[in-house]
Amino acid sequence: MWWKLLVGGILGLLVGNYVAPGYWLWVIVGLVLGYLGQVWADRRAKSVKKEG
Repeated sequence: MWWKLLVGGILGLLVGNYVAPGYWLWVIVGLVLGYLGQVWADRRAKSVKKEG
């Protein structure tokens, strides 16, 4: 989970370097997307376990 948050934060820094309104908004967006990606992966793994 932590690496997804880290990747989201780094991507937010990179986007914030070029897109307004700046770093902090895009870092937060990146962290939220990293967290949601983890939630999605966990739910998908649970549904696969129920089927198999």
